[in-house]
Amino acid sequence: MQLFESPGTRSSRCRWVLQELDIPFEGIQVNLSQGEHQRTEFLKLNPFGRVPVLVDGDLVLSESIAICLYLADAFVDRGLAPPPGTSQRALHDQWLLFCATELDQPLWQIRRHTALYPTEKRSREEVALSRTNFQRAAAVLNDVAKDRIYLAGKDFNVVDIVVTQTLLWASEYGLLADFPDLETYLRRHKARDSCPEELLT
Repeated sequence: MQLFESPGTRSSRCRWVLQELDIPFEGIQVNLSQGEHQRTEFLKLNPFGRVPVLVDGDLVLSESIAICLYLADAFVDRGLAPPPGTSQRALHDQWLLFCATELDQPLWQIRRHTALYPTEKRSREEVALSRTNFQRAAAVLNDVAKDRIYLAGKDFNVVDIVVTQTLLWASEYGLLADFPDLETYLRRHKARDSCPEELLT
């Protein structure tokens, strides 16, 4: 397998899954600052010009959560996600989608309006609204996390990887100060041996 990745992106989720599953793979760094993600050869892999991309034989897969689930299902005996079609898997996927829609999206809006958009297109109001939206969702998650070691089930799984990476991103914006149980959750899973080194800085 090959993982096209770049530091500071959601490709770290995929690397974490690969390392947790102990799957041999080749990590291929894509230098975003030099525009390597917009080169013709990379756009053949992902026309959107984004990392991560996983290549497994004839399969070329983008979108970090899709990659994480594919890997977990391909090695389902290793227990990183409940078997498809079970009630446990339904709850597992519920929290993945909650993370993608309620936590991840406000963080992306903050990043767009503080770093990605041209200065004249940035909106302080949008940043403030996105911070509020994130904190509303985080309050719900904090109440859930206070009574659990893992969010979805009794074992560490893909949900914990995706949520931990997202919370690390949120902490960069100072958004976890009011959520001690999420900070505890974050520290617990960040300490795993399989956690990518880039997330430890």
